[in-house]
Amino acid sequence: MPVAITVLNSYSGWALCAEGFMLNNPMLTIVGSLIGSSGAILSYIMCRAMNRSLYNVIFGKWTPPAAQNQVKEKKEHIETSVDAVGELIVNSKNVIIVPGYGLAVGKAQYPIAEITKILKDNNINIRFAIHPVAGRMPGNFFIN
Repeated sequence: MPVAITVLNSYSGWALCAEGFMLNNPMLTIVGSLIGSSGAILSYIMCRAMNRSLYNVIFGKWTPPAAQNQVKEKKEHIETSVDAVGELIVNSKNVIIVPGYGLAVGKAQYPIAEITKILKDNNINIRFAIHPVAGRMPGNFFIN
């Protein structure tokens, strides 16, 4: 969805550029080309981050629900608890935290800072990463 929004933003820029040509207004042409090209570049970067082609995003279609029901994969369901996740984090060597919108809304910056301090005191390599296309996506922990 974010890529579709940036593609539409790019389209609006190119439309503004065309309007500038038709009205013989250099300012509209320049601003439209800047908006169009920046939207196209951002769309391309986001598509690369999601391993999809820009063509697939623009011209792709949703799979109908009937086709989704035909292909059923058997996946193992693994339940966990807060204690199990805490034990997994403490016993790991590397932890990568990808903060998201939920962390900011939940005002969890201070608890994450405390967790980071405890992990660093236990000689666990902890890093923070930025999700390439996350707008209002939840945060994640990657444990190794």
